This record gives sequence, C-alpha cells and structure tokens, in this order.
Amino acid sequence: MIRSLGAFACFFMWIKVFYWMRLFESLAYYVKLILQTMTDSMPFMLMVGIIVMSFANFFYVINRNLDSYYEEDTGLTYYASYTGHKMVDVIISVYMMGALGDFESAAYTVGCDAFSVMFMFILATFIICVVFMNMLIAIMGETFGNVTEECEISGLKEQVVMMNDHAWLVDINEIFKN
Repeated sequence: MIRSLGAFACFFMWIKVFYWMRLFESLAYYVKLILQTMTDSMPFMLMVGIIVMSFANFFYVINRNLDSYYEEDTGLTYYASYTGHKMVDVIISVYMMGALGDFESAAYTVGCDAFSVMFMFILATFIICVVFMNMLIAIMGETFGNVTEECEISGLKEQVVMMNDHAWLVDINEIFKN
C-alpha cells in the first residue's frame, strides 16, 4: 500500500512540473494548449464513454450464449480477461478494440451468434476508430487554432496566473511603501 501511494505521489509530483513550465513563455503556450485540449474534449469523452458502454453491453450480453457452450470447456469469450470482473473486462476490451486496435478477430467468428458478433465487431471498430477518433482530431485541431491565435496573450496570462498563485509570499505594502 505504501509503494502504491508513493507511486501516485511521484506521478503527481511530475505532473506538477507542468505547473512550473508556465514560468517560461515558450512552454506556457503548450501548458495552455494541453489544458484547453482536455477541457474542450470533456463533453466528447462523455460520448465516447457512452458508445464504449453500449458496445460493451452488447458483448457482455451476447457472451452469455458462449458461457454454456464454449467458455467452460475452452475458456473462449468475446472479451479478454484483465481484472477478473466480467463487466470491467468487457469495457476494457471494447476500449482496447475500438480506441487502440487491440483485438483477436478469430474470437468473434465462433458460437451460434457469430454473424451478429462479427457485425457488431466491425461496427464498433468503425464507429470508435474512424468516426470518434476523427472527431477527436477535429476537436484538437480547433483547440490548437484557438490557442495559437492567442499565443502571446496565453503565455503572459499563464505567467500572471502563476504570479497570482504566489502573491501571498510577497508583502506588496512593504515593497511599494515609498
């Protein structure tokens, strides 16, 4: 448990380095670009989550037909085992299939529902890989254009925000008393 907490603490310490990159004009732009990209893609990620869940639900339900015929004897399923929890495993499998292209296509050709499963496999890879990933690229391109338009302003703004975060360290009244 201590090592796990230590690993997360180290990770977040390195993420904090991004905060300090705002000190430099050339890097402040990229920090702003990263933050704005993440902000702009949040509603889209909700849609990705819904489409992944819809395909995961299909594969989870249709896999129940394999349970009685194949899984007990061969261990064959329409999704891989990552955690040992079937619902989590099918969600991870659909994400890996759609977003990362990691799948074993032969698994979708067996069972009494092979046609339905193969159709949904092709549909899932097309919708998630082609449609949704291209939408993500378009969102990122638009964000890049918006941040680039305000490049100089964004860099200065990030520096001012950082100064404001640390204004409590300096006694302004003492510095400007004369």
